[in-house]
Amino acid sequence: MNLLAIDTSTKYFSLAVAKDDKITARFHKPIGPGLSRLILPIIDRQLKKAGIPLNKIDCFAVGLGPGSFTGLRVGIAAIKGLAFARALPVAGIISLDVLALTQAKRDGAYICPIIDAKRKLIYSALYRRGESLKRISKYLLVSAEDLLKAIGRKDKVYFSGDAISLYRNEIVGKLGGAAVFTEESFWYPGPRELVSLAREKIRNKELDNPDKIVPFYLYPKECQISR
Repeated sequence: MNLLAIDTSTKYFSLAVAKDDKITARFHKPIGPGLSRLILPIIDRQLKKAGIPLNKIDCFAVGLGPGSFTGLRVGIAAIKGLAFARALPVAGIISLDVLALTQAKRDGAYICPIIDAKRKLIYSALYRRGESLKRISKYLLVSAEDLLKAIGRKDKVYFSGDAISLYRNEIVGKLGGAAVFTEESFWYPGPRELVSLAREKIRNKELDNPDKIVPFYLYPKECQISR
């Protein structure tokens, strides 16, 4: 199976082209305001790099957020258009799950992705690594203070995500040495993890028609429109 997967929920544009179990092309770089203009040319270049033409893609996957309202709309619209044109299914993936999976090798650990949601709020969820990675909280839109209350006292909590740059001191002040922070290279949803979760969706037949794919927003609807 040939898969094209993208995530545009953060300032990084993450893309992977995979053939069966092998990633044949990947792109993971920050993209500025020109995403809407660059997204299709980048997809085209990566497909050529992989040696897989668009008409040979069997399934699409896209990060649904939460994250940048504009980035999500651009990325999801692009995938919906490509998938709809060929009547192909789409695997919609929560971007927090992708980010959490970057820390999935931390056996027995608590994993907490934190994404800057602006307005002094954080997108987050709490996960636990056992035989598999399991989410043990709801998806959250909370202040740092409320997130730390929800976490409580844990032996170790591994944090990843761009909100680390804003709330590191507050987290350390509450959790002390129990807080472990990943390097900045793990702060954004990655292509490998995106493909892994897409394959899981495909195996479980958890796919959608492209017209049913929508961004996963945690903000109220009235906050999603720039005035």
